[in-house]
Amino acid sequence: MEGIMVEFILWTDNPKTDIDKISHYIGIQPIEKKRMGEMRCIGPNKNIEKINEESSLLYSTDYIKTVEVEHVMPKMIDMLKPNLKNIISVINQYKLHAKFCVVVDLPEKPIIYFSSDVIKAMAQLSAEIEFDMYIG
Repeated sequence: MEGIMVEFILWTDNPKTDIDKISHYIGIQPIEKKRMGEMRCIGPNKNIEKINEESSLLYSTDYIKTVEVEHVMPKMIDMLKPNLKNIISVINQYKLHAKFCVVVDLPEKPIIYFSSDVIKAMAQLSAEIEFDMYIG
């Protein structure tokens, strides 16, 4: 797929944390939910078994045809914004980790910048940011 996509991931390595309860409280349906200790198949042929070492919730935009990260990041923030208080609450209560992952799949170099509104939202969530770049 060509374009830019943004993922927001909440995770914990605490085996006592109920990821289903957290997901329900947040009120946004994740596109993927992993539970610590469950087996999943990975790899190109999905033939490698791996045990999840953490529990996580994954939220994502679709790929958007653009070269500018700033065109995609606000879409993720807008998705989270109605439930931002709940998300911040569970991050603090359960000591969750938060991360935005910007996935860039383009034939050319992207334009990377963030508006002050996006930076403020990332700071409110105490979120890390990661870039997965597939250029060329």
